[in-house]
Amino acid sequence: MSQAPMVTKENDVWVIRLERPNGKTQEYRCATENQARQLALVLGKPDSGGPPRPPAERR
Repeated sequence: MSQAPMVTKENDVWVIRLERPNGKTQEYRCATENQARQLALVLGKPDSGGPPRPPAERR
């Protein structure tokens, strides 16, 4: 299971690091701490598989 995103400040840029299930680390960069923390919250949620589909039409 992947870890929660890490938010750090580096050279006046906020960086979010996220470990993916394949073992690789993905980075996102934000201008403000608020942007970084909000994005980290979204990225830290489990993948739901996408938007729900409407029910299949019965014939």
